[in-house]
Amino acid sequence: MNAPEQVLVKDNGNESREEILRAAAELFMEYGYAATSIDAVAERLGSTKGRIYHHYQSKADLFFEVQMAAMKRLNEEVEPLARGPGNPVERLAAMALRHTIVLLAELPMQKVAVQGLERYLLRKSPTVKRLRSVIKMRDDYESMFAEVIDEGIRAGLFVDMPPQLATKPFFGALNWATVWYTQRRLQNTQAINDIAHTLAAFAMRGLLKDPLHEAALKNSILADHLG
Repeated sequence: MNAPEQVLVKDNGNESREEILRAAAELFMEYGYAATSIDAVAERLGSTKGRIYHHYQSKADLFFEVQMAAMKRLNEEVEPLARGPGNPVERLAAMALRHTIVLLAELPMQKVAVQGLERYLLRKSPTVKRLRSVIKMRDDYESMFAEVIDEGIRAGLFVDMPPQLATKPFFGALNWATVWYTQRRLQNTQAINDIAHTLAAFAMRGLLKDPLHEAALKNSILADHLG
């Protein structure tokens, strides 16, 4: 009699890594970097530490992967809008809206990326090169917004100021949501969209040279918030 055939179930590496990152992001958000351990991540997942160490060498490695995954997600969503058609008002408003929706819908990952939890603890560590790579990703992402702002300034649509400087209060208005916003279990997609529209319009108002300009009034994101 032949022995029963064994069926090997392969672990989906990508899914496993994503689950680990989501669990780690929740813990970094709730307790901070110093108070989060690999043991805690394993407990949150209901798995062993071995599963985590199979993908990530250390807590610092995991921390940086959360930040990089969050930045990659934002880039994937926003870059097509920055490079797409439309005037600077249309493109920047769409970018601000998509940025904020991702922040609110994926709060743990994005909060870690935006706030850089206790980043100073890592500055003198061997992972300083990883830290610099994350900072470069953030700088490149911010520069993408600065390019569109610069285009709008040259077109007379945005207030005349250095574009890189203009991104600071612009992101401040959007990213502050990671401080005050709390995910609710029963909050639906429409509620998130409403909050994101309000924040995007608020940030845009600070840049518009003339809120009653035709390009602003015809924009679907801004129309209900200008007057």
